[in-house]
This record gives sequence, structure tokens and C-alpha cells, in this order.
Amino acid sequence: MKFELLQPKLHDRQNFDCGDGVLNRYLRQFAQQDQSRDLSRVYVLADAQRIVGYYSISACSVKRDELPDATRVTAYRELPFILLGRLAVDKQFQGQGYGDALIMHAFKTTNEAAEKIGIFGMIVDAKHERAAEFYHKFGFRRLNATPNRLVLPFSAIRKAI
Repeated sequence: MKFELLQPKLHDRQNFDCGDGVLNRYLRQFAQQDQSRDLSRVYVLADAQRIVGYYSISACSVKRDELPDATRVTAYRELPFILLGRLAVDKQFQGQGYGDALIMHAFKTTNEAAEKIGIFGMIVDAKHERAAEFYHKFGFRRLNATPNRLVLPFSAIRKAI
């Protein structure tokens, strides 16, 4: 198994099933379009054509006032972040640590980008409370304005890798 950018001619998107229709549909119908338009990058953990899991990342900014007090920087109104837009593991591989592997790869990708551009941290939109709990174990904290949006400062990403 290896991590690589989604390649529609190589990776079998149609048989991926994480149990969530929205996440399945994104991979099957929209992931490649987003990549082609340079809106995001979609990384897959794959065994040849078989997709074990995937995540998408893109750039975003967050208003300073939405951040938890401990992560605020007072000099700027908005701060640059990486958005972890989607993260899913196929049902046959869930509960085996692949979600952790995907997020650690996302951290490493973020670290590589941060060597070239300014990134204050990572943002994720948890689909539900169970997902929020998954992200909490990596140190993500809820934003003030949006309870399902969580933030992780880059310093915590650096420590994790």
C-alpha cells in the first residue's frame, strides 16, 4: 500500500464504500473535478487500484475571532490554514488504524507546504460527533463560531510528526 494523488484511470473509485454516501459520492464524482480545477488535492492510500482510504486538502483562511483564545494571533484579521476537507476509510478497512495513517500523511503534507508558504494550522469540518472525537485525539479544538469546525495549530502538527 502507498499514498499517492488520486489518479482516476488507475484508482477504482466506484467500489470504494466508507458507509457514508456523501463521502463516497465526493470521491466518485467530484474529487477529480476539484483536482483539475486546482481547488484541492486528493490523496489516496491504495493497494494498486483498490482505495483503502482518502483525504482532500486545500487552502483556506479563518477569521482570528473564530479561533479559540489559546490560538489567536492579534496582528491579523484572517490567518492561513490548510483545510482537511474530507477523510474516509473503506468499510472493509475501518478500525485498523488507516484513519490515523491518513491524518498523519495529511500532517506531513501540510508540513511540506509550510516549508514553502505560511500556514498557521489545519482546519477540519467534522461530519458528526464521532468524527469530532476522532480529531480531538490528535489535538484539534472547536472553533468559537462553528462547533463542527475544528482547528489544530501548526505547532501541534509539527510535534505529531
